[in-house]
Amino acid sequence: MKAIQLLEPGIVKVAELPVPSIGPGELLLAMRACGLCGSDLAKIFSQKPLKQPVPLGHELVGVVKAVGEGVQRFAPGDRLAVAHHVPCGRCRYCRHGNDSMCPQFKATNIDPGGFAEFVRIPALQVTQTAFALPERLPDDVGIFMEPFACALRVVKRSDVQAGDQIVVIGAGCMGLLVAQAVAVFGARPICVDIREERLQLARALGIETTLNVAGSDPRTALRSVTEEDGIDGAIFTAVSASMVEAALSVLRAGGKINLFADAGDAGRMAIDLSRFYRQELSLTATYSATPVELGEAIRLLASGQIRTDPLVSYRFDLSRFDEGARLQRAGQATKVLFYAKGAGTT
Repeated sequence: MKAIQLLEPGIVKVAELPVPSIGPGELLLAMRACGLCGSDLAKIFSQKPLKQPVPLGHELVGVVKAVGEGVQRFAPGDRLAVAHHVPCGRCRYCRHGNDSMCPQFKATNIDPGGFAEFVRIPALQVTQTAFALPERLPDDVGIFMEPFACALRVVKRSDVQAGDQIVVIGAGCMGLLVAQAVAVFGARPICVDIREERLQLARALGIETTLNVAGSDPRTALRSVTEEDGIDGAIFTAVSASMVEAALSVLRAGGKINLFADAGDAGRMAIDLSRFYRQELSLTATYSATPVELGEAIRLLASGQIRTDPLVSYRFDLSRFDEGARLQRAGQATKVLFYAKGAGTT
């Protein structure tokens, strides 16, 4: 079978691998579509030494080709969306709501990754992170189960409530999913970016308030679109020190900032901790999703409340993986989808 392999930083190829064998409780899935995530790009273009093999692809939709002994939930021919990581639900991390910090969560994955013609779904994923797709839900929407579940979890952990004003920093794919999740909770999202074409896409998705901070003072710009008593929270899908300072300048007492992205070079900055004490401000972070949000994501995607088609920039088969990865990394694509057999590609 054909599968994408990472050979060295920045170098991927379409390799010929054996079709995975499955054991008890497992599934063999024929991949129909798989979305490219920013975390895949981070692995591909990282300069750190590779720990082989490096699984790539986790926004997966496929059809069951074979079931292992004991599997009762699914049968050959079922069309599923599957996520890659599974928490144990019992450890200290899971008990405290930090499921994505669970050692099992970090250790689990699908084999050899979603960018392959056939994928082995281990038993843990079969029971917790595999979901049958309704007939009316296209493959290209089903692949958003995992990323939209991540967006739901960040909104939950930000304690977003109906009527809130929530600034979403970054209007890439994840930022636009987060903004739509904020709206589902009955709050008002304010999308902020430095690229007008991304903000145009936000408006096309129904996000009424957008803000381009390119070439302007972010604090002044944010004040121009927020109410006098300040915002209730800010969710960062891209992090810069200037935007953190700007968000703090308009954050109401008791408000919350949630980091939903690696800070990179902006990871070190001076912050007035006394203000956090005096105003009961909160700084938190969110990484990935849990099986609970995966199920919620499927229901919301099927309801039609979340629009994903405008987020898809390109559809390629696996032979054009390198091209798609470089387009998305360069910011020339919001989301690139890949297919095993070329169906649905452009």
